[in-house]
Amino acid sequence: MAYPRHIQRLSELLQELPGIGPRQAVRLAFVFSEKQSAWHTEFAELVATLKKELTRCKLCFRVVELRQLEQCGICSSKNRAQEKILIVEKEQDMEAFERAGSYNGLYHVTGGTISPLEKSPGGALHLRELFNRIKEHPNRSKLEIVIALSNTLEGNQTANYIERILAPLQINITCLGRGLSTGAEIEYADPLTLDAALKNRQ
Repeated sequence: MAYPRHIQRLSELLQELPGIGPRQAVRLAFVFSEKQSAWHTEFAELVATLKKELTRCKLCFRVVELRQLEQCGICSSKNRAQEKILIVEKEQDMEAFERAGSYNGLYHVTGGTISPLEKSPGGALHLRELFNRIKEHPNRSKLEIVIALSNTLEGNQTANYIERILAPLQINITCLGRGLSTGAEIEYADPLTLDAALKNRQ
């Protein structure tokens, strides 16, 4: 059955979002069509200004409001352990650790993982900035870098790549320990699992 043109195009756009398949996209498109005009107006304005109103922290690359300072609240906090940097894939992973409450150091958001098919691994990720950040750290000899990527093929490949590029800096690098099952994503892990993974890092 052919859907109306606007429903079809909206569903195609929605399928570009992670985790949205064809059926779910069509379902969401019809939900959009049933919303009131005021909701449509607010949604459209929010999406239109998203790029203008958001930026990234200059240190950890977390997405923040544009009106904030160059560094986010976590990076600029004097109450965080400055000798620990937890490397995560995305902001949702960062929020998962914050909710768990078992980590009090700093973060670095890579902005994605490396696909096994990539010809130039890590090119689109914030790994060069990570290298420079660690290299220029005033207490580099005391640093602990914790690689906290999802236990997936892409996550493990990215973790191995990060270890290789940081090796010349001769710093202490650990990875999350047991607790995260194979294929598990950080974003969906419960606080007890994250706490165990942190405590058992190797």
